[in-house]
Amino acid sequence: MRFFKRGSDAGPIADFWTWWEGARDRVSRAVASGGFDDRLVEDISRAVRTVHPAMAWELAPGRSAEHAFCLSPEGNPEVRQAALRWLDAAPPPDATWEYHPARQASPTLRGLEIGGTRFDLDETRIIASWDEVRRRVDVRLWHPGFPQASRDVRLQVAFLFLDNLLGEDEVERWIGEVTLLDAPTGGRTPDELGAEIERRRNEPVGDETWVLGELTRPNGEVEVVLADSALKRIDHPFADHHVEIVVLLADDRLPDDATAAVLNAEEEALLGLLDGLALYAGRTTAPGRRTMHFVATDPDALKPGIDAWAAGLPDAWPNGERRRIKVNFEEDMGWTFQRELGIR
Repeated sequence: MRFFKRGSDAGPIADFWTWWEGARDRVSRAVASGGFDDRLVEDISRAVRTVHPAMAWELAPGRSAEHAFCLSPEGNPEVRQAALRWLDAAPPPDATWEYHPARQASPTLRGLEIGGTRFDLDETRIIASWDEVRRRVDVRLWHPGFPQASRDVRLQVAFLFLDNLLGEDEVERWIGEVTLLDAPTGGRTPDELGAEIERRRNEPVGDETWVLGELTRPNGEVEVVLADSALKRIDHPFADHHVEIVVLLADDRLPDDATAAVLNAEEEALLGLLDGLALYAGRTTAPGRRTMHFVATDPDALKPGIDAWAAGLPDAWPNGERRRIKVNFEEDMGWTFQRELGIR
């Protein structure tokens, strides 16, 4: 698949690979000899910034090749898009270099020195709790070096530990809340946490990720929410548009059972028309309205289906009041709409 749909960064990415063709042997020699100087580091950084100004990078041992060139979006979904396009334009890996759009797990990295304290990562112990609804592992971490370190250093060690164990993308995909423990614990070893993530990855996903509940808004209004709590931004990197479809009800109150059944049937029809074009994230039902939330890569592709769906709705509610639909399209790179659904 080619990711240059918008064409906005194809030129800068091509510039990087043109630079890399002339620089790769120099970088290889520096890795082999340890002879990195400030000029070479700045040359690499300058080339990476052409891909995206906020992009980070690192060099690491490869999985199949001798070396790996890794970009790092550092959790920024916009930067991650650029990293994926960069990878899409990369030359084929060879015996010397392979390429990754995020930091990779580094099982050979066993120790860190931060703030004057040495941390043996194998000594980390973890209490892990599986959240079946969110499909994430919440972790509580302890290390023998924590009592001598500041909170900032402990946090840095915790996230570097997770990145090195799982890789940057897998941390974002699978790790939920991270808590630091003050007292020693006999929890899981790093290898055991890695095995837990691998086991969860291969589990089938059922309907248990959909949650139904009530939210009380700051103005006191109560909304009924149905949402997919396990819908993860990282799994849909180019779905950066939020589509909100609001059905205004005849009465300024929550729908009765008969109206709810009508709304549910109409929603199912809409989902069929948008299948393969958008991801359904959930809905809220409040007095006077139901709001359905979708995310999409190409919002224009949804418009014919939405128009056909709206055209097929009855002109009026049973009480004679005219049916009204509102559709809003917005770019939402960070999926901030999920806060409205109560799942962030």
